[in-house]
Amino acid sequence: MFQVGDTVTYGTSGACRITAMENKRLGDRTLDCLILKPIYDSSLTISVPTSNELLMGKMHAVISRAEALELIHQMRQEPADYETDMNARKLYYNDTLRNGNHRQLVQMIKSIYQFKQARMANGKRLSSFDENAMREAENMLYTEFALALDIKPGEVVPFIRQQVEPQA
Repeated sequence: MFQVGDTVTYGTSGACRITAMENKRLGDRTLDCLILKPIYDSSLTISVPTSNELLMGKMHAVISRAEALELIHQMRQEPADYETDMNARKLYYNDTLRNGNHRQLVQMIKSIYQFKQARMANGKRLSSFDENAMREAENMLYTEFALALDIKPGEVVPFIRQQVEPQA
């Protein structure tokens, strides 16, 4: 069970700190809730009822520095297959964002990024659906990487590039 002071990831909100455990009145019930504050967005507060397995299942411990580095070093080998069928792509994005699997998030970001580059080369833009999905996946992964690697979120992409691109 998570404790006040723990750092976790929560759904698409990314890295959060558990700041309190409070009783919240919801309708005719009083529920024990964990209060989360996203580390990189102080304007948001999230209440998670501890009795709600679905919502508690969105919460995971932050990966270690070693796990983050291993994932980054394996990025080049991750497949980047872009699903052309819009309905299948929506299901894939939703499943990937819901389960928060790091490897699948990397694959999703990589495939959308490569598709975006190809569209831009043809003078076209990426759909807002793809853009939003990529932004959510990046927020989930990059805030966790920033925390695990003790860097700022804006430094994550340059750090990744430095690690995966061949040295000149």
